[in-house]
Amino acid sequence: MSEILTGDIEVLRGALGQPTDSVNVTLSLPRKIAEKVLALLDAERTTGAVVVPAKELFTTTEAATMLGLSRPSLMKLITSGEIDHVKVGTHHRVPAKAIVEFQRARRERRDKAAEALAEFSNEIGFVE
Repeated sequence: MSEILTGDIEVLRGALGQPTDSVNVTLSLPRKIAEKVLALLDAERTTGAVVVPAKELFTTTEAATMLGLSRPSLMKLITSGEIDHVKVGTHHRVPAKAIVEFQRARRERRDKAAEALAEFSNEIGFVE
């Protein structure tokens, strides 16, 4: 672990040790770490659920489980290009970023469909 990252961890740990609700710190992070922090904050903001991948590439079985899909359904999405993948020998691997992007796109589609359904319900006068 780099000295910069170790120092940042100690700064953050020290700030969290204070009894205040707000934590203000300045960090100097390597780009790869900063991208992970941004993904973490974005996930927390948009869904409130945070999944921190333990690795960068997942097997199709692992990715399907994470997405709540069957493996054959995942393979159809990979074949159609809806989910990015890489080949490792003859095997498909799904990057963590592709899983997060697919989840985000799926959530956006569901939100749009719910809005359209609500608009349609209002247009026809359906009220609960």
